[in-house]
Amino acid sequence: MRREASIEVSRLLEASSETLHLTLLSDWGSLDRKIAHMRIQKPGLALSGFVKHVYPDRMQILGLTEIDYLLSTPREVVDAGLEAYLQRPICALAITRGLDPPDFLMDAARRHGVPVLRTSLMSSTFISRLVRRLEELLSPRATLHGVLIDVLGVGLLLIGRSGVGKSEAALDLILKGHRLVADDIVEVTVRAPDTVWGSALEMHQHHMEIRGMGILNITHLFGVAAVRDNKKIEVVVELSEIQEDDYDRLGTEQQVWPILGVDVPLARIPLRPGRNIASLIEVVARNQLLKYRGHDSAREFQEKINARIAASARGVAIRGTGTIPPRADVPVAQPRQNSQAMPIPEVE
Repeated sequence: MRREASIEVSRLLEASSETLHLTLLSDWGSLDRKIAHMRIQKPGLALSGFVKHVYPDRMQILGLTEIDYLLSTPREVVDAGLEAYLQRPICALAITRGLDPPDFLMDAARRHGVPVLRTSLMSSTFISRLVRRLEELLSPRATLHGVLIDVLGVGLLLIGRSGVGKSEAALDLILKGHRLVADDIVEVTVRAPDTVWGSALEMHQHHMEIRGMGILNITHLFGVAAVRDNKKIEVVVELSEIQEDDYDRLGTEQQVWPILGVDVPLARIPLRPGRNIASLIEVVARNQLLKYRGHDSAREFQEKINARIAASARGVAIRGTGTIPPRADVPVAQPRQNSQAMPIPEVE
């Protein structure tokens, strides 16, 4: 596992310049400053010199209100506030709405080596996109050996020893109309609130290795509808040659597989000659969809068994299971006899 504790401003520019519409206004370097927090900060009172609650490792966002304050406040007040504010090791300033920064702001940023960026987006839109992008860049990450596939909208991570048949099962699912996310190496990351997402490495994206056939381009073979770039991992499916006593036959035990500290539901499928693994994996996805709707087949079956046992102890008849002999110590109610038979109408 690796965790991106911080990223440089230059990496944010490279990775997000198109989606965030960012351009670099400063020409004095300092792009190696670190962004270490997913949240942003609007300076507010910090521009007036109250810098107690300024967090230098967050992106500082200046919108119309901040720029208008700098332009409408006496210069000596502004200079004193900027001096106190920029003395903090600010990672970067980002100006929204495509506004032109005042010359004295650029001069102060140059003196303190603070990079200045600009975006054409509105402040609310830019902040929303920036936070999502920083979540991706700063989240815990890891690479796993497995196959990630989207089955009926449910993200299934197939795991198991090398050569067990994960890719072949995924190929069968693709033939059924489901979608490949990643094969062999899955890059996983945690997003709020406690969800695990997976994607393929850039070099492996939309490709699959099948033993005896080599590397296949799934997009070229089956079209763009057969692949997707990333997917939330909702169930881990373990394919293994386990013994009969090693797995829960009823499915009442809630098993999980921890990924980066997040517990993901686990389904274990034993391999046997002649079993249709792809169909079983598809049923796992359908069963997960039922659980989302509040229907747990194994738990409901167990509740029926418990109710049957409880009723048997009381000597009660259960619909669909026959009559249970009553216990001797429990009185049985007798049906009432009709005093007069109902006449049967004649049909002409």
